[in-house]
Amino acid sequence: MPNCISIVGILVPDRATRGLEVQEVLTKHGDKILSRCGYPDLNKDDGIITLVVDANEDDALTIVDDLKQIPGVSAASINLR
Repeated sequence: MPNCISIVGILVPDRATRGLEVQEVLTKHGDKILSRCGYPDLNKDDGIITLVVDANEDDALTIVDDLKQIPGVSAASINLR
């Protein structure tokens, strides 16, 4: 299966509590992540992260699924190519 470029959006509620778990997933899949941009939500308790991922479709979905296993975390991907 060929690689594609995807954007992954992640919402991390209570980032002080969930941030370490999210970072562990991102580190696990770091070889597929081309770029990462993160910033706090307006209330400063939540975090928003966007990733540009270069991976086959199954691997991109695995990243999203791994993130969704963290309680409260929302993640979705858009395949651009």
